[in-house]
Amino acid sequence: MPCAKRFGLKARCGFVVSRALVILALWTFPALVNALPRDARVPGGVAVISLQEKSETAPQVFSNGARAWVTRREASNWSAVVGIALSAKPGIQKITVNGREETFTLRDKKYPVQKLTLNKAMVDPPKEVQARIERESKHLAGVRSTFSERTETSADFLLPAQGRLSSRYGVARVLNGQPRSPHAGLDVAVPTGTPITAPADGVVLDADDYYFCGKTLFIDHSNGLISMHCHLSEFIAKVGESVKQGQRIALSGATGRATGPHLHWSVYLNGVSVEPELFLNAGK
Repeated sequence: MPCAKRFGLKARCGFVVSRALVILALWTFPALVNALPRDARVPGGVAVISLQEKSETAPQVFSNGARAWVTRREASNWSAVVGIALSAKPGIQKITVNGREETFTLRDKKYPVQKLTLNKAMVDPPKEVQARIERESKHLAGVRSTFSERTETSADFLLPAQGRLSSRYGVARVLNGQPRSPHAGLDVAVPTGTPITAPADGVVLDADDYYFCGKTLFIDHSNGLISMHCHLSEFIAKVGESVKQGQRIALSGATGRATGPHLHWSVYLNGVSVEPELFLNAGK
């Protein structure tokens, strides 16, 4: 269904139903090895924070008002796995643990600049598509912020497509000479029709055609860990479907704002985009 038609009452209700199916499906998976991403306390990185809580019940941890992933391996203490926004400033960062404030230090990181020339309508969209863009932006923010609680979540991801890494995470984008938001994902240059596979076990959370992202598929890996796959030419997996690591979910393309066929892959944690490469070979 075209995304411009999805945002009425029925569409919102359908999305709620889809979310419920996703949450139920997550409980059908067998227990996973609880691999964690690499700790990188920089803007766009991930902080793996050891907590002092000794209880058998997982503590509630929040970062900037969003619930964070909490995990424990064997008999060791609980750890919070917190995504850090690219816009975060170096220095002291705060989280809350069962209502109590804790802090960690964020280091600075400089990202390179990338200049691209695109179709003018994709840099300065015409007025007639502004309402669509605003609806999609609100909807996608909700998808990225999904939190499906589960005891164990694996962050040991595989790259969803094999190809040249054409644009890395965090680069400052200059489009048609105009500064734009930093690149919030990892681009893999592959021909149209290349199989795209699930980076880890999860449930398909959303799949639709969006103005900027083109045909896009989200996978919920639980506990606020979401992967996004953009500019696709065709969907294979369906919303609510349980998928396994390495399973084909889509075919690559050049839909949306793209200079050519490629996969744009993003990873979200507690609602913010983080460096996808921190999840490759996690726990190794």
